Amino acid sequence: MEALRPGDPERIGAYRLEGRLGAGGMGQVFLGRTPGGRPVAVKLVHAPYGHDEGFRRRFAQEVEAARRVGGFFTAQVVDADPYADRPWVVSAFVPGPTLQAAVTAHGPLPTATLRVLAAGLAEGLSVIHECALVHRDLKPGNVILAADGPRIIDFGIARALDATAHSTTGAVRGTPAYMSPEQARGNASVTTASDVFSLGSVLAFASTGTSPFDGEGPAVAVMYRITQEEPDLSGTDNELRGLVAACLAKDPTARPTTADIMRAFTGTGTDRDWLPEPVTTMVRDAAAPADAGPGRPVGPQPPPRRRGLSRLAFRRGRPTDPLPAAPAPADASPTGLEEGWNGLPWGATVAQFRARFPKAHQRDEWWLTGTGPEAFCGIEMHTQYSFNGRGELGFVAFIPEVKDRDRLSVAVLNALGAPDDATTTWTRGDVVVEVKVAGLIATLTHRVFGAH
Repeated sequence: MEALRPGDPERIGAYRLEGRLGAGGMGQVFLGRTPGGRPVAVKLVHAPYGHDEGFRRRFAQEVEAARRVGGFFTAQVVDADPYADRPWVVSAFVPGPTLQAAVTAHGPLPTATLRVLAAGLAEGLSVIHECALVHRDLKPGNVILAADGPRIIDFGIARALDATAHSTTGAVRGTPAYMSPEQARGNASVTTASDVFSLGSVLAFASTGTSPFDGEGPAVAVMYRITQEEPDLSGTDNELRGLVAACLAKDPTARPTTADIMRAFTGTGTDRDWLPEPVTTMVRDAAAPADAGPGRPVGPQPPPRRRGLSRLAFRRGRPTDPLPAAPAPADASPTGLEEGWNGLPWGATVAQFRARFPKAHQRDEWWLTGTGPEAFCGIEMHTQYSFNGRGELGFVAFIPEVKDRDRLSVAVLNALGAPDDATTTWTRGDVVVEVKVAGLIATLTHRVFGAH
């Protein structure tokens, strides 16, 4: 847990905040205390979402549904205010590392732990689904390993984003390595079977330490493998391999239900020794700040590592001024984006691209500069270029690494004032350039030359 930073609120509703637990594209999560001193997790939604009435309405509906979710294997939603200046939601604080953190630190989990994990997550999803909710982003980072069993977090509010004025039909939501094929294709209707597919990927990760679809590559490549290729289950625990393979069926109707999975693990119990000792130590460490009681100061933390905008180059490869703090008027040209990207004008041909970047190479329909990651809004990402049917550059995509994925929408929000799924547009004459962030990717589209 990090200490509160300058500018962080000290109190949200009736809850006093003590430190930062994490952040995502939707908001910041804090450790808070109830008036009676009980620890809670408080998620504060990013400010721009609070200005959208469609989001507020949907957020209120989803939180109300989420508050009905009980069960042993979820983190209970206990309070919320969808109509605050910045909407917030409070859930029970579950001390323990995420599955992602535990496996990264100590490697794959043993068979006995995997059985408890599978049964617990299936039961948690079953309870969520019974409340007419689909999680949509089940991943190792959204599973807490507590002393008495796993917990699913961050359920019940994802669909609120779909109703905002900034939403776009077909926008892809989720984490690439753990989304279902129907999510990767941007299907409008995502059912409970999508969560079962994600569960299969999460269990494979817990068993091997990697996604079954090699989730470390560019998002577009990962999503292609999810929709077109079979998972790599060669290292998956023998007891779970058949179940995981069934969960990862491309056809949603061919996947088992959560009830099927729970039946497969009938008799699997949870006790205080279900986790290996190194992970149990992580649980104790995570519980320490909450167990210490209210008022205990959180130790000083080093400042977050920041990346500058020095590598941004819109004109002839030279750095430009930092992006504005808010969207520019339609007739403004604050960055030079309307002229191109990275010294390459919109409409440039493939030959011009290769002349500008001699190490450039093609991967399927995409071109890469061959010079390594570039920076957009201060985050270094793999950058891919696409040319339309006339051979003219019209589309640039920035694909963040897994570790930077949650930072992308926050970085663009801070730089452009544009929240997730918003489009910021610069116009000059016949040239219109759109900058868009859709959770997993940032894109620049030139609407005169672009075919996208």
